[in-house]
Amino acid sequence: MKFKCNMETFSTLKKGAKIILKIPPEEVVHVMKHIYNFQDKHLIVEMLVDEEEEKERLLQISENQRKKIYALIRDIANYIGDSVDNTKENLKIEFVQQSEYEMFSLSNCSSALAGEFIDFLINFAFENGVPMSEHPFSRADDIDKYLIACLKHSVCCVCGQPGEVHHVDAIGMGRKRAAVDDSGYEKICLCRRHHSEAHTIGMAAFEDRYYVHGIVWEGQ
Repeated sequence: MKFKCNMETFSTLKKGAKIILKIPPEEVVHVMKHIYNFQDKHLIVEMLVDEEEEKERLLQISENQRKKIYALIRDIANYIGDSVDNTKENLKIEFVQQSEYEMFSLSNCSSALAGEFIDFLINFAFENGVPMSEHPFSRADDIDKYLIACLKHSVCCVCGQPGEVHHVDAIGMGRKRAAVDDSGYEKICLCRRHHSEAHTIGMAAFEDRYYVHGIVWEGQ
């Protein structure tokens, strides 16, 4: 007998293992007609993955992305004094107006859209001075876009405090920074404490310690 199902739980026992399968509604009648024929009998189970269904699932928003989005929305809602649901809908509308996306649901939107929405929420928080309950780095979905947001809004990418541009690529001794076009240089936004630390221990050690890096950004 063949039928589609999802693995609900898997647990190891002292002898063997226990698997609980979740059968979709459309398969229940078929399974119930035959399942009693196999009761107390040894079975050989062949577990196959539906490739097309799995590809589609991987393209959808992940649970980790969803958690990041709701954490950001809660912080914004607390800051502006509105409910999470109202804040979520208003932010979704604003995001759609600023992007090429149509209205969406956080239950089944694409992973790409979810990533863009996370970037939008981080930028919104930076622009409006929203205090975050967790470090914004932990909320980022794309580290490069996060680093650009920090440069754009003068936020230290390590601690979230007000920051300044640190040039990873040396501009050169004796050259006036204001007169140099640094658009092609790698840079990073750091507060004074972390800026000083980067100079003290060297950028390579600093990147290894905090998992950040310089990035080329042409914005001002």
